[in-house]
Amino acid sequence: MGVGLMLVAESKNGSILAGHAKQGEYYWCPGCKAELILKKGNFKISHFAHKKKTCQIFSEGETSEHLAGKKEIFAAYKNAGYTGALEQHIKVLNQRPDILIRFRDEKTIAIEFQCAPLNLKKLYSRSEGYRNSGLKFCWILGQRYKVGRRLTQQIGQFMQWTKKLGFYLLYFDTLSSRFELIYGIQQIDFLPVRYYRFCTGNVDKLKEFMSKNHKITYHTLTREECFRQKNNFFKSCSRSLGNFRRLQEYVYQKGFRLQELEPLILKKKYGIPLFYEKELYWRTETLLQQGEIPMGNKKRLDYLQKIDKYLFKVPFIDRKRFEEQLIIELQGKTSQQLS
Repeated sequence: MGVGLMLVAESKNGSILAGHAKQGEYYWCPGCKAELILKKGNFKISHFAHKKKTCQIFSEGETSEHLAGKKEIFAAYKNAGYTGALEQHIKVLNQRPDILIRFRDEKTIAIEFQCAPLNLKKLYSRSEGYRNSGLKFCWILGQRYKVGRRLTQQIGQFMQWTKKLGFYLLYFDTLSSRFELIYGIQQIDFLPVRYYRFCTGNVDKLKEFMSKNHKITYHTLTREECFRQKNNFFKSCSRSLGNFRRLQEYVYQKGFRLQELEPLILKKKYGIPLFYEKELYWRTETLLQQGEIPMGNKKRLDYLQKIDKYLFKVPFIDRKRFEEQLIIELQGKTSQQLS
């Protein structure tokens, strides 16, 4: 990954935007203090770059989407009355958020516009740095993180949850210069992820929308959706590939065929979007071990350990509250006898 491109550098007159900088002047990195090169062209947004790939603070590769997005997001917040700065280096954290903003007497907010791949360890480390310093922070995502038919760990790790919005992700589209809020996210086995969508280029409208109680409910499958879900399930049984094959073998060792368990392991209502693997893996494993798991607290602990294996790592969500809901729901299923 290349050394990061920058919109802001230090000069003899203080901080300066690349768009206002002149060729032939001396500019340096606010983090590592190394000399920077000013790059201006007809097609790519003006920016600074390091001469040598030695800076650890500005080490993430940038794209034109990231460079343009930072400027557009900052402009949107300034239009809403916020003050702040682009790429301001926070010495005590040795971190450089894409944008720092503040509205009147409210707390300063660090905004990260994430377009490049970011692993969970770095996501957690950066977020904890802001949290430990008392800074509020917000992750806004680029187009590589858009939700498709299913969620992945790379996308799921950015999810947040509120009672008003349910599970949600916030994006910024540089082509339309609009924020895109994907909220009420929900999933079910063998069918595409569902969600609601709100778009606006206005920060005030975005804040107003996010503050309303949208009373999110999980979608119950229609007759047609039930048919498609069941059809996709039986197709997977016929293909018998990878982890699905291993699940079938496990079920067979317990004296059943996976197809026979379909009424118990396939849900007819969408639910929490936290499973990176199909939920039926956990449901099947737990249902077939009812007789082997001791009752009481030991049983509940065993359930929780099994759920953890199949859930996304989500640093901004308390998974325990949702794990408890899953256990209660599954325990209702255990009143049905396997025969």
